[in-house]
Amino acid sequence: MSLLDIKMNRFLLSCLVLFACLTTALAQETPQDAAKTDLDFNALLAAIKQHDALLKSGEGEIVYTLGVPPFVDTDTRIVTGTIAFNKEKTRFDSEESLFHSQGKTTILTPNGSWEIIPHKHRKSDYSFNNTEESRRINPFHDVDPRRWLTLRSKDLATYLRSKNFQIVGREGFKNSLCYVLEAKDGDRSEKIWIAPERGFRYLKRESQFLTPVDALDSDVPMEAPTVFRTTISYQQHGEVWFPKTVFQEYAWVDFKIEDPIISGQKLEIKNFKINHDIPPETFTVDIPDDAMIRVNQEKQKLSKAEFLKRYGQQTDN
Repeated sequence: MSLLDIKMNRFLLSCLVLFACLTTALAQETPQDAAKTDLDFNALLAAIKQHDALLKSGEGEIVYTLGVPPFVDTDTRIVTGTIAFNKEKTRFDSEESLFHSQGKTTILTPNGSWEIIPHKHRKSDYSFNNTEESRRINPFHDVDPRRWLTLRSKDLATYLRSKNFQIVGREGFKNSLCYVLEAKDGDRSEKIWIAPERGFRYLKRESQFLTPVDALDSDVPMEAPTVFRTTISYQQHGEVWFPKTVFQEYAWVDFKIEDPIISGQKLEIKNFKINHDIPPETFTVDIPDDAMIRVNQEKQKLSKAEFLKRYGQQTDN
């Protein structure tokens, strides 16, 4: 064998060894990269939970609008009032409006819910409900600003994990650099934009899916794509970022261009205080001695004495 052949064989052998080393190194790095991606997602969820825990209490005014944007139709519904809450209790005082002949007060406690409806020319109505459902469901769901910090009654971090979201990139939205997360389930897809500089709150959410349509509606296919789109702006209160305005629309995608919006809702939050001391009497129900109380939607009402005998002092705890 010539000297040239020997050198050529050594060169080829060196190339094979180098290729084998690189292949081994890349094979080792792939799981590490996957773990790093998973770690980034877990770190994002941890940051969301950490900032959620900063919210202890709140109190302020709300204006809630439900209808078809731009909300000029006569059937547009507007609810105004004040809300106060801490970790265990919530009070909502709705004001008199075209849709409510009188305002009412709703108080939620771990033991049940109260509803007090005042009347101008007769005694106020008192209702108490301590069923499991009443303790679990917020009767003014979308009116409560905290509802928009959660998705489908789950905190954001739990929702993202349960729906198998993945981080698909970074994108600017409303002057904030957001993490963009996406989840797909058959014909349904969902994207969420989360802003670290806004307390890891989500600024935008889009959920697209197919909606069955009446066959007589010739402008829309039998199953047309629709979208729920939510955008939220926030105001900073110390360490806490809390909603300032919420806008959601339900609309056709690529169909009915002349009238794409199906429905919408808007929530405006005003003069809010976060994590301040709320007096205990805010959540106290002062029952007059002559009041009659309806319990769990039963037809028969109880006097104050009968109520206290059966249910104890449920007015402030």
